[in-house]
Amino acid sequence: MLRRIGLENFKCWRELDIELAPITLLFGANSSGKTAILQSLLMLKQTADNLDRSQHINFGGGPRDYFDFGSYRDLVHSHETDRDISMSLTWEKTGAILSRKVGAIWVEDPADHFDIGKSIKYDVEWRMRSGIFINRLAYSTIEDGKTTDSYLLKHTEDGSYAAWMPGWDPKYEVRGFPPPQSCFILPSRKDWNSPVYHLEFQQLMLCLMYLSPLRGYPKRHYLWTGDMASKVVKPDISYTVEFLISRTNEDRKLLQKVSEKLTKLELADGFEVRPIDANKRVYEAVVINGGNESALLDVGFGVSQVLPVVTMLLSAPKGSIVLLEQPELHLHPNAQAALADLMLYAADKRNLQLIVESHSEHVLRRLQRRIAEAESEFASPESIKTYFCIPGKHGSSISEVELDRFGHIANWPDKFLGDISGELQTMAKAAIRRRREELIGG
Repeated sequence: MLRRIGLENFKCWRELDIELAPITLLFGANSSGKTAILQSLLMLKQTADNLDRSQHINFGGGPRDYFDFGSYRDLVHSHETDRDISMSLTWEKTGAILSRKVGAIWVEDPADHFDIGKSIKYDVEWRMRSGIFINRLAYSTIEDGKTTDSYLLKHTEDGSYAAWMPGWDPKYEVRGFPPPQSCFILPSRKDWNSPVYHLEFQQLMLCLMYLSPLRGYPKRHYLWTGDMASKVVKPDISYTVEFLISRTNEDRKLLQKVSEKLTKLELADGFEVRPIDANKRVYEAVVINGGNESALLDVGFGVSQVLPVVTMLLSAPKGSIVLLEQPELHLHPNAQAALADLMLYAADKRNLQLIVESHSEHVLRRLQRRIAEAESEFASPESIKTYFCIPGKHGSSISEVELDRFGHIANWPDKFLGDISGELQTMAKAAIRRRREELIGG
């Protein structure tokens, strides 16, 4: 699980350092930096996924990428290219298995280079001069809040790299190191006996899943080809139904769970994906309401838009880190509140970590209620962190919204969820003034 994320000079963030929880909610006005926090993780993921390891920062734009960041100038804070961009991540070592492809098959490598229970901190910094290069790359092992091992590679003025590692005198640097192979792989040298941290980094990136707020229209019919593309839920809703077809052909449990959750969201009485031809090549997605069946295309837009959210939360492998942008889009307030319960279920029972950008007061209110009810030990301020992003002339700032064990917010930020109380107060004053004018005039 990700524990911390830090940014410097990344888009609107001059500086950011926040702690993450099993459920982390990001609120704020438009263009306040919420999305940029998620995008920083996507940039690392698409860089790690890049087939060209020499490309140590992937600005995107390709068919396999999540986001097109443009250029260094587009990415760096205030478009000032003399600034360095840096990122840091801290995550818990889980002893996970790293899957990798060798030839035409997938094999698994136990990532057993660290003791379970320790955390890993990753730190990278890019610099732009005549070109873009990695100015600093570092890994640390953290145990009981203390750094036990640190490996640092830093660019020097002569264009080479200097390094430090445990056991070396911190006052002295060892020069002549080659540049890092990528933004997450330390160079190999006989006297550089560092653990292969990059396996843990790659495992972390494999755990990241993302769902975009730009989710397309459903289809009336779905052609099942059995290709590998349908084995995953894409960020933009693509292949969600095909994914359900694939899983249903193997086991109907996931489809049944999706149907049950849509019912709890009060969006349908049932949901089916079934073949409409003898060869089971063409399928339809059917929503059942009041005994009537309708194609997914013919019902309210909210059903098709929340379907990939529900599917991802119910199917993501345990231990996944799911990034969600505005999962509440097109949903009625009651459904938004019920979506918060699904998020709690996914984080608690399925061991998913959720980082959610949202504008939904109803999601937050339901989570506050669950904390106050104390029916679940998981629903607590320790498991749910909320942040409020604020745009500013010199960059965005962020503050934690402090929830206590009764679900109360101790430090309600100004205009946190709009200004409902202010609107009601102004409305009441206007109504009194108008009534007085009518009485005088009458």
